[in-house]
Amino acid sequence: MKLFVADYLTNRPVDKADLTISAMENPKTVFEVTLLSPGVYELRGAFPENKSYSLNVQIAHPNGADLIGIPGVVVGRKLVAQAAAPPHSHTPGWIWFLGGLLAGGVGMWYLSRRRKRLLTMALLLAGAWFSSLGSSDLGNTVDAPKETQFLFEITTQLIAVGEYHSATAMFGAIVPASGGMGIVVAPQSGRITRVQAKVGQTVRAGQTLAVLQQNVSTPEQVGIVASNAGLAIQIETARTRVTATRREFERLQKIADIAAAKDVQAAEATYQTAQSELQILEAKAIGANASANNRTIALVAPISGVLATFILSPGAEVVAGQTLFTVTNLDKVYVEAQVYDNDVPIIRSDNRFIVTCSTDDHKSAEVRLISQAQTMNPGNQSQRVFFEMDNPKGEFKIGEFVTIKALNQQTSRQITAPNAALTEINGKTAVFIKTAPEKFALRYVQTGEDDGARTVILKVSRKAIR
Repeated sequence: MKLFVADYLTNRPVDKADLTISAMENPKTVFEVTLLSPGVYELRGAFPENKSYSLNVQIAHPNGADLIGIPGVVVGRKLVAQAAAPPHSHTPGWIWFLGGLLAGGVGMWYLSRRRKRLLTMALLLAGAWFSSLGSSDLGNTVDAPKETQFLFEITTQLIAVGEYHSATAMFGAIVPASGGMGIVVAPQSGRITRVQAKVGQTVRAGQTLAVLQQNVSTPEQVGIVASNAGLAIQIETARTRVTATRREFERLQKIADIAAAKDVQAAEATYQTAQSELQILEAKAIGANASANNRTIALVAPISGVLATFILSPGAEVVAGQTLFTVTNLDKVYVEAQVYDNDVPIIRSDNRFIVTCSTDDHKSAEVRLISQAQTMNPGNQSQRVFFEMDNPKGEFKIGEFVTIKALNQQTSRQITAPNAALTEINGKTAVFIKTAPEKFALRYVQTGEDDGARTVILKVSRKAIR
C-alpha cells in the first residue's frame, strides 16, 4: 500500500522521515518502507491471515514526531466490480467530467504563467467541482486525491483571527536607483572598429565594451599635414647644424695642442646642444605620426550591471552624442509614487510600505521611504515621493507600474486570507476550505480591504455553490 504523509497545517509533503509500522493484531509483522517521492511511502508486509488490521505508523523527522493510526486495513477481501449506473435523463457524468477537466486544465495553464501555485490549486479544484455537478452533491465538496495535492503542491493555512494593519493604496513606477543605470554615448564621430561585449552580458565598471576610431575632418587633415611639413623643415635644419658643429669640434680636437682649451670646450658644448635639439624634434615627429594614425577611443562600462540590447557591429558609423550602450543594475531600485493631498499624512518614516506589481500580483516587497515630496507632477498635481527597494533577483523592472501599500499603525482583529488563495467563480470571490484529507469545500466570501499580501474576509457563505 502507499502512504501519503503531509504536514497538518501546511499540507506540504513530509520528506525523508523515518517510519516504523506495526500491526496491533500481530505486533511481530514486519513491514518494509520505501520512499517513492517526497511524502509518498510504499509499505510492504506479509500478514499471517486474511482479516481486518489496524496499523500504527510512528513518524520520526527533524521537525518533530507523530503517530498515525490506520484502522480497517482489510487483507484478503476480493474486490467487487461496481454495478453499472442506471440510465438517467440529465447530462451524462462523463460530459461534466470532461468539462471540468478542460476548465481545470485551461485554468492551470493560464495560472502557471501568471500566478502563484495556490491559485493553480484553486482552478484545479474548480475543475473538479465543475465535474461533480452531475452528482447529487451539487458541488458542495470536491475530492482531491493526495496524489493530486502533492503533484500540484497544494498548500493550506490554518484559519485564525490575527492582527491586521489597514492599508492605503498609492500608485507609482519603478525608476533606476542612483548609479543603477549607465549610458555610454559616442564622444566623437567615428567608426566602431571592435565590439567586445554581448547583449545580456554581465559587465563590470571600467570594462571595455567597444573601440571607436575617430573621424579626421578635412581642416584637421590639412593642419596635420602642415604641422608635419614644418616639423620636417626644422628637423633638416637641426641635422645641418649637428653636422656643422661636429666638424668644428673635430677640427679643434686635432689642433688641441695649439688651440685654446676654452675654444675646444665651447665647440663640444655647441655640438651636444645641437644633438639634443635634433633628438627632441625627431621624437615629436614620431608622436605626431602615431597620433595621426591611431586616433582611437575605448568605450567602457560606467557601472557594473547587465548590458541592454544594442545594434552596434564592427564598421558601424556613429555620430557624437549618439547613445551606444545602456547598462542596468537592478540590485537596488527606486519607486516613484504619486501621492495626493489626502494621503500625505501617512507618508512617515515609521510606517511600513509594501510594493506589489500592478499587473502580476505574485510579486511583493517591502520598501523604505528615502525622500519626502520635493516636486509636483504638473499633469495631475500629485506629489512625487521616492522609496528605496532591494531587488536582488531583478523581479521588478525599470518602468514597471506598481501599487504601494502604506500600512497604518492602527491594528484590528480580523480574519484574513492570502491573496493567492482567492479565486473567482461565476463572477464572485470564493475560497477552498479543507474539510478532510482529500476533500475541499468551495465557499463564496465577502472580502474587505487588502494590504497587498492578505485580504480581510468579512463574511463566508455557508451555502453550497451551485
